Amino acid sequence: MGNSESESVEAAGVYTFKPFCYEKVAFSGDSTKVPHPRSGHRIGADSANLYCFGGYNPLILPEEYHYEDDSYIDSYPLFQELWRFNLASREWTKFNNSATLPKELVSNAVFLHRNILMVYGGTGSPFGTTCSNQLYICNTKETSSPMVEVKTSGQLPLPRYGQAIVYHNDHLYVIGGTTGFTYTCDIHRLNLKTLVWETVHLCNGTDENEPPGRYRHEVGFDGRKIYILAGGTASNVYGFRHVPAFDIEKRQWTKEKTIPALKFGVPKARRCHGAAQIEHDNQIEVFITGGIGGDTIFQDLWRLNLKTFQWTYFETCWLPRPTYFHAVSVTPEGRLYVFGGIYTLDEEVKRSNVIYSAWVCIPNLSELCWQAVLHYSPDISTHTSDHLINSGLPRHFVQRLGDKVSSDRNL
Repeated sequence: MGNSESESVEAAGVYTFKPFCYEKVAFSGDSTKVPHPRSGHRIGADSANLYCFGGYNPLILPEEYHYEDDSYIDSYPLFQELWRFNLASREWTKFNNSATLPKELVSNAVFLHRNILMVYGGTGSPFGTTCSNQLYICNTKETSSPMVEVKTSGQLPLPRYGQAIVYHNDHLYVIGGTTGFTYTCDIHRLNLKTLVWETVHLCNGTDENEPPGRYRHEVGFDGRKIYILAGGTASNVYGFRHVPAFDIEKRQWTKEKTIPALKFGVPKARRCHGAAQIEHDNQIEVFITGGIGGDTIFQDLWRLNLKTFQWTYFETCWLPRPTYFHAVSVTPEGRLYVFGGIYTLDEEVKRSNVIYSAWVCIPNLSELCWQAVLHYSPDISTHTSDHLINSGLPRHFVQRLGDKVSSDRNL
């Protein structure tokens, strides 16, 4: 298709599927009821919603808050709040559970398992003075659901922040992190059935394959090995040419040499980047975006295949601006979401509350049709679910709208 034809299609508002292309996600609803710009937060996404926990912004004055509760009074300049963003209606909803959230609200590790949001670790402000080794869970089906601390026993990890977590076979693996002064790549795991912690591996420097301690790293997982993707300390950052790998069955560290992308090599060393993993076509792929290394802030997008260890660089898929301390997640269908983070404008440090998304695989045809329906029907959430189903829309797609589908309005 020629450029002129493509431009005319876009001008006419015709839906076009654009893989590996960041698009700004427009918000609907009340513009005053959206999260403030932030950094250090975490997100998780399923097919229907994106969930945002915590965050930090010292540039917002207390009088600028416009929420219906007083959650900001004790937590300022942190955000003691949990938000939900519906991916179909594009509306934000704040959970009514701020009082039950932990005080450690930045650099947590977050994992969404079905309708349960798990939040582990993190730090309060000033950073490092208070850290957490507690697990909290919240049922995301109801915005009034409290966040509950899980009472555990056994060999608990030390309180830290900037950890990474992996969920596998009813176990939660916790990797690395910092107290604000010391850094580790120790691995612990929690049995989610017995709620007992055990130490899996302590890095003591006797194994040449053990990675140096770090925080704000990301991880990949192929069902047996946990792959440590960069991260750093206050003064150092680690790279991607050789990826530390921990075998959870053998409980041993190895190093995987990655294959550079043609012409582009491997990603530059960094921390405070974002990563998300998808599985499709019998491949496991991790996508890396943004981050900071030394004085350099990144806006690039890379893919690492965990079977071949081949890097792919996407020349035309860049974040609109270099960003770090942002949050990243991917839907089961393969749509990557990036929310918030720190950027600079005219040498001034700023924080964002913008969502960008990019398709990082080709979804099935029914998903593409659903995206086209949303494109042509921006007011879809004003109709009843019965009306939408009777119009021919599959029930499982209509259910993605959740409580955004009006129960008392018709066409």
